[in-house]
Amino acid sequence: MAIGAGLVFADGSYFSIYVAAPLSIAGSILLIFGMMITSENIGSGELDHEWSPEISKMPDAGRPMYRIDTTLKAPVTTTILCGRCSHLEEISGGKPPSYRCVACGIELWEYEEE
Repeated sequence: MAIGAGLVFADGSYFSIYVAAPLSIAGSILLIFGMMITSENIGSGELDHEWSPEISKMPDAGRPMYRIDTTLKAPVTTTILCGRCSHLEEISGGKPPSYRCVACGIELWEYEEE
């Protein structure tokens, strides 16, 4: 709709009106369609709890690399992937203030600020 209105106001020729009219009508239809979508139509969210990151090794960049993923919906779980040994650990709750990999024993982070 905005592109169609911009074409009409920028140039009032017949050609721009012929191009702007279908764009504006299509924009109106898409706006109405988008307003009719509810959260029930989007998905159930069942896959959130089944998801886990791909297990892979990460290169050392002067210190060990790691990946943290936390779910946003209850129950909140956090997965921690150690990049050095590719160990994936799942803990309940958010990110802990410090973490040491249980497989290789390397400290991934010590404080929340890092």
